[in-house]
Amino acid sequence: MVEEKKKPCCAASALREVKYISMGEQQVGISQLDSILKEAGDAESRGEPAVREELLRLVKIYNYVAPGAELAYEEALYAEYKKWSDESNE
Repeated sequence: MVEEKKKPCCAASALREVKYISMGEQQVGISQLDSILKEAGDAESRGEPAVREELLRLVKIYNYVAPGAELAYEEALYAEYKKWSDESNE
């Protein structure tokens, strides 16, 4: 059975799903971060590069990522993923 993903019904609902991550000295809001981290975990068996790629791909579905900022987002998202993963495995 395929699990159906819950999507926000409107902009206000999506706004309640924003979490902030550190990107350098800035805090950046990422919509749907919790579900993105969970879904990116499916790529874990393919290694770190696959997880990084999947994180960025998923974030771009719900958030604008400027082309020049992709590497910074990837680094910040992967650091957040590692924290989330370590907490999930405790």
